[in-house]
Amino acid sequence: MATPYYATDGPVVVQGQVVGGVPATTYNNDHSDGVFKGERQPKRCNDAFFGILFYAHLAAMVWVAVTYTPQMYSSVASEYGGGRQLDENQQEYDGNSSIGMEINEVYMIIGISGVVGFIMSSLALSFMMSFASALIKVALWFNIILSFAMAIMALVGGVIPVAIICFIGFALTACYAYAVWSRIPFAASNLVTAITSVRANIGVSFFAYLNLFLTFGWTLWWSLAFVATNYVINGCDAQGECDTSLNMGIVFGFLISYFWVIQVLKNVVHVTVAGTVGTWWFAPREASSCCSKAVSDSWFRSMTTSFGSICFGSLIVAIIQAAKEILHQMREQGDGILMCCAECLLGCIESLVEYFNQWAFVYVGLYGYSFMEAGKNVMTLFRSRGWTAIIADQLIDAVLSMLAITVGVLSGVIGIFAAQAAGVDLSEGKVMAPFSLGFLFGFALCATLFSVVSSAVNTVIVCYAEAPAEFQQNHPKLSEEMRMSWRQAYPNEFNY
Repeated sequence: MATPYYATDGPVVVQGQVVGGVPATTYNNDHSDGVFKGERQPKRCNDAFFGILFYAHLAAMVWVAVTYTPQMYSSVASEYGGGRQLDENQQEYDGNSSIGMEINEVYMIIGISGVVGFIMSSLALSFMMSFASALIKVALWFNIILSFAMAIMALVGGVIPVAIICFIGFALTACYAYAVWSRIPFAASNLVTAITSVRANIGVSFFAYLNLFLTFGWTLWWSLAFVATNYVINGCDAQGECDTSLNMGIVFGFLISYFWVIQVLKNVVHVTVAGTVGTWWFAPREASSCCSKAVSDSWFRSMTTSFGSICFGSLIVAIIQAAKEILHQMREQGDGILMCCAECLLGCIESLVEYFNQWAFVYVGLYGYSFMEAGKNVMTLFRSRGWTAIIADQLIDAVLSMLAITVGVLSGVIGIFAAQAAGVDLSEGKVMAPFSLGFLFGFALCATLFSVVSSAVNTVIVCYAEAPAEFQQNHPKLSEEMRMSWRQAYPNEFNY
């Protein structure tokens, strides 16, 4: 690594690696100034047990799929006369699409909408940088108008209880907008800084898009393993009739497996972004190109020394999500209001744990802490700064969600035009099929890119809380904008 052009009072450390500054021996973590600062962690595999457990569970899932899928296929094929009738039914299905389009037309719409969604998502980054403050205001008004429209629709439809709830939501949304309006400059400067760091290392988005495809592939694999396992173990036939009912223990285990992998994939990207933005913050020369070393190094650490910590935090959320899904299924079967309350409680716990994780994983990505140490350090940091209220701001997420929906809608419209150009029959309400395909893929691509921005925003908040001097030295223009906006939004908490 090249030696950075600046010096600091302590070493510049990103995920346990010194990338600049004075030797690590002079860098301590005392609290004499009332401010917590992250410190270098020894280069080791943190929470290794959970990483090993994760890979062992993946191996088990592979074994399950390989063992039970052939048995299920052989059973189904034998019931359909050696597979001949099954093949005939498949051919009949392929020739009569339920959405009124040939498969090649579906692929064409997906391809065109995906390309358009990708281009618009990239352009949206520049748009957000130029009009960050205005977009946040629009997002607030969008939420107010949407909640009011839903209330009116419920009132007109005669659903009074829903209308009352929507009007309460409208009032709360309006009050929230009023309360946070003065914080818009702070959120805007945060957003601009985060986008700047992402654009300087845009290669990090590759891992986000890779995550999208891996999630899709995992969902298919998991679905196959789940169906095959229950088919064989419960003695089912091709018509879905089974000798025994579903074993809820097996179902719960499969649900934990599914959600665990999804969470790990998502958090690997989050930790990678945190490490990349941290390098850009402290050592910009090492993180100033599309495929900078900061990107590859951060991803490598996320998959090795920090992987166990990622698996640990992800497993906690996965267990909660699996339990909530079980309760949801029980409630659907009419098991009473207690199940509804329990599901709601678990939903709240899930949200709190995920929110805790997103900040803990920033510290995992920046300094290489173990999961538990990272969580403690994040809470200590914000308590010592007096910025506990800052992390509650959801202004930037509102903008990202609004733009992702907008890109999805535009991609859906493009999907309609593409279907029309291909000669697809769009009469009798069939226009929704190409629109839905376009919306789905456009929204997914945009939300994937924006998830990188969201992770960068979290990292910027943590870095600026403990290392504003380094930011001023390496990115003076952005630092000046953030200092002014943060002082304006938080005059009592800001001490710089």
